[in-house]
Amino acid sequence: MPPGATHARLLETAGRVFAEAGFQSAKVRDICAQAGVNLAAINYHFGDKLGLYRAVLEYAACTADEAVPFQPELPGRTPEEKLRRYVRGMLEHIYGQERPAWPIRIMTHELAQPTPALDGVVDHVIRPRHDAMRKLVSSVINRPIDDRLTRLCTHSIMGQVMLYAHSRAVIGKLWPELKYTPATLDEIAAHIAAFSYAALKDIRRRQPTRRAATPRIS
Repeated sequence: MPPGATHARLLETAGRVFAEAGFQSAKVRDICAQAGVNLAAINYHFGDKLGLYRAVLEYAACTADEAVPFQPELPGRTPEEKLRRYVRGMLEHIYGQERPAWPIRIMTHELAQPTPALDGVVDHVIRPRHDAMRKLVSSVINRPIDDRLTRLCTHSIMGQVMLYAHSRAVIGKLWPELKYTPATLDEIAAHIAAFSYAALKDIRRRQPTRRAATPRIS
């Protein structure tokens, strides 16, 4: 295989192995055997096992962004539309047609048993999306972007999406008829957006009036 093919095959194979076993339990020898390369290939392309793992996480994030590019300035004419499109994009990352299952599984392992690679995942994948949602929430409830209530509301919205990301097996037991078709993903996104936007508007009505601020995101 040419060098580029070896690199790509290692990423794909390691993604599946890490998703199945987790970083700690995955064996480099198994990855190399399944990829049809020798052990020296990992050292040459990635340095070591952790370097390979970091590259796999980055590869998974880049592949998802190619399918559904993330826009820090959330598209949409109204806050509710922005929220709906944000949620729909996240659901597409998880359940989009022809989307491999291993990126979600490897992320589940990483969040349950963090490795030194977690900082990169947070900084390059999670934080930009979190900050975009904080900005939107801040504008709706009229609170500063770093306000405690703004953060709590942001976590509540993102938590609804994460339920579908990390509880698929449980949802399958509780609601076996649910099929993740494009129409169903549209329905889920619209529900989460309407549900959350109604709550945000109610919070704004009940809270003392404060001027919304947009300081540097920390």
